[in-house]
Amino acid sequence: MSVQITEVSGRKQLKRWIRFQHALYGGDSLFVPQLVSDELDTFDPQRNPAFRVADVRFLLAERDGEPVGRVCGVIHHLEADKVGHKRGRFGWYECIDDAAVSDAMLAHLEAWFRAEGCTELAGPLGFTDLDPEGLLIDGNGALPTIAGSYHKPYYRGLLEGYGLAKVVDYEEFRFEIPPEDHPVLQILRHKAARDQEKYGLRPLRLSKRKDILQFVPQFWEVLEKAFARLYAVTPLTPEQVDYYTRKYFGYIDPDFVQFVVDDDGRLAGFFLGIPSLSRAFQKAGGHLLPLGFWHVLRAFKANDTVDFLLAGVDPDWSPSTVLPTLTVEMHRALARRSIRFAETNRELETNTTVNRIWSRFVPVNTRRSRIYSKALA
Repeated sequence: MSVQITEVSGRKQLKRWIRFQHALYGGDSLFVPQLVSDELDTFDPQRNPAFRVADVRFLLAERDGEPVGRVCGVIHHLEADKVGHKRGRFGWYECIDDAAVSDAMLAHLEAWFRAEGCTELAGPLGFTDLDPEGLLIDGNGALPTIAGSYHKPYYRGLLEGYGLAKVVDYEEFRFEIPPEDHPVLQILRHKAARDQEKYGLRPLRLSKRKDILQFVPQFWEVLEKAFARLYAVTPLTPEQVDYYTRKYFGYIDPDFVQFVVDDDGRLAGFFLGIPSLSRAFQKAGGHLLPLGFWHVLRAFKANDTVDFLLAGVDPDWSPSTVLPTLTVEMHRALARRSIRFAETNRELETNTTVNRIWSRFVPVNTRRSRIYSKALA
């Protein structure tokens, strides 16, 4: 039976595109559904300013009228200006275990990318580095974070069968919070105290959201500078900064926001975490009403796990100088809240400084996700 590829348009079709993922993973105890309202917001050209700097297409694959796959294609113009060539991105890829379906979707995108002069097909990638990216290739047996990757094990074979090859891998770790007398923490505390005195660094202990929000402009400035050279990181417009501020800082818990500033009060580095919302999102089933909101609130108040979302150091500073203070301050906050476990966000496999710190805490699980690419002649 042939596969029909439809370019999705309109809210009704977009809801069908979103819900295909929920149906595909139905009954999977490790699947964490995103909130449908958030996804509609992400994919709405009127709400998400990414559509002002990128061309986007949503594809739905059907067979006999039933959805069997979906994918999103993106050509990001600011990225093209930055790297000097057009990269055709694909993301939010989901598919039944059928190479004909997967190949049909990717071939449809590839034809569009070639026509637009793209020299590369790459993914899974979102509009920006703050969207979901990477295909989970190892660690499928663990509950992901709400920002983490989770995919069917056969996806790897479908993508590689289409001729896509590895560009880079990300690693995520789950580990038990070490006690105060852990040797690594003792070393980090000693180095943090020494570097604070030597370089005039100091941690900010902010207990109110309004105080944290005062540093949001500096936060984005440091993040842009710190991540600028990484693969597939796109520049953010002022409208996107506002959009992501509203989207992500609404979830912040002041205890898990760590800032380090220099002696002029300028932000040198940051470390952001939130209480794990994975189980709460599962119970919500993609909707805040009628009880989803209650489950999310309860997760903020009673939780034994924290998800580390983002960490960054201003390139004017050495990570080895700023990270010890950030790590020590975060550990102090975790101990105060009786947090037992931590889940890290995606870290490039080449980020040996951070990965070495996590590995010394003896991870109980390691997850690996991969970005793929294919050259387009």
